[in-house]
Amino acid sequence: MKFKKGLKPTRFALVIFLILVVFCLAQLSWWIIYQIDLSKQLSRHKAELLNQRIEITVLAVNRCFQQKLGMLSYAMNVTENTGDFFDGLLSDSAIIGFATNEDGDGKPVVLGRIDSTFYADIAGGTVYFDPHYPEKSLASLEGTVVFDPTGHHGGEGMNWISPEMFSISPAVREEMEREIAGRIKMFASEGSFFVIIILFGAFLIYRTLQRSEGLKFRQQNFIHAVTHEFRTPLTSLRLYIQTLQAGKIDENKKQELYAKMLDDCYRLDGMVDNVLDAGHSSRNDYKLNLTPTDLAVDLNEYLSNFEPLIRGLGGRIETRIEPNVNVRTDYQALERAIRMIVENALKYSDPNDRVVTVSLSKDSGSARISIADNGVGIPKEEQGNIFDRFYRIDNESTRTVKGTGLGLYLARQTVENRGGRIKVESEGIGRGSVFTITLPLVS
Repeated sequence: MKFKKGLKPTRFALVIFLILVVFCLAQLSWWIIYQIDLSKQLSRHKAELLNQRIEITVLAVNRCFQQKLGMLSYAMNVTENTGDFFDGLLSDSAIIGFATNEDGDGKPVVLGRIDSTFYADIAGGTVYFDPHYPEKSLASLEGTVVFDPTGHHGGEGMNWISPEMFSISPAVREEMEREIAGRIKMFASEGSFFVIIILFGAFLIYRTLQRSEGLKFRQQNFIHAVTHEFRTPLTSLRLYIQTLQAGKIDENKKQELYAKMLDDCYRLDGMVDNVLDAGHSSRNDYKLNLTPTDLAVDLNEYLSNFEPLIRGLGGRIETRIEPNVNVRTDYQALERAIRMIVENALKYSDPNDRVVTVSLSKDSGSARISIADNGVGIPKEEQGNIFDRFYRIDNESTRTVKGTGLGLYLARQTVENRGGRIKVESEGIGRGSVFTITLPLVS
């Protein structure tokens, strides 16, 4: 709904509304960023824990090899039964083999098996450590960590293995990347959803503020218009009564005044009916009085009843009425609806050429009443609003025309409460308008 100057929501309400929206969006954005950053931190923390486990294992394995080597050197110096010693040596899970420089006959002796991945030279021979011993120390991380001791490591600086020999397995790394990507996607999608909800809610609230201000504006116009509409006939009645009280007027003049007074009473009565109908028509318990009728006959009767109104406005009606159009409707209610549309068509037409064409036809199971005028027309952006309660188009062509903004609203309520539809078509300012009422046919 578009609003002209003066119809915007109040500045204070709009400022508060915008502050709340910005605050909510800022909080939500912070939450999304925080959750995404937290997901990345959790992934980094998991990788750091694995690296810490690896470093601890590296220290433990190197210390183990050092201890084994020290024990071996000591044992070789003090043990006389070397056979028992070597049997005990090979039973150690960290050692897989030992090679002496030579035996008593000057020949080298090899015990166990030789794998020079991890080894250490000592007096009298070489010790070979189990290349899988570091992996066995990380048995709880099997499948998570990959151990690759490429090359030969003789324990330089009493360190045989290093953290660089370990790495997180590609499968685990991919799983971690998928996990963090999934969490980021989840929070981003959830955050986007809530952003949309907030923006949609903000849009609805803003529309509500707009409509509230628009309704307030239209109600003020309605009060002003009704006050003016009531004052005019009441002022006329007071003048007529004062004239009659003064006396000294002939009988013909009296009859003329009586007729004018009666017209003003009818006018007041019609305005009161419109105001009351505006309240009744929107109630859920509003009762319908539908009876089968020939709409062609009723429409001709309506137009005949409108003759005083048409003459008073200096207009003319042209008809194109198809006979035998049977519907179920409320005679008096439909008459009021058509009267309001015809009256509007005449009031908003050129004073020098007030011609309204009323047509009735059958179309696809419906009765179609068309009321066309050659008046000021309706801007396309206003056509969706003219059936709203208290709504009046505000432009130079319509500002001087009297009205309360209830006529078309009541016409729509009357038609729709009886199962029909009403619409308006206009090419714009100065192009006239066509109001169409459709009602379901009956056999």
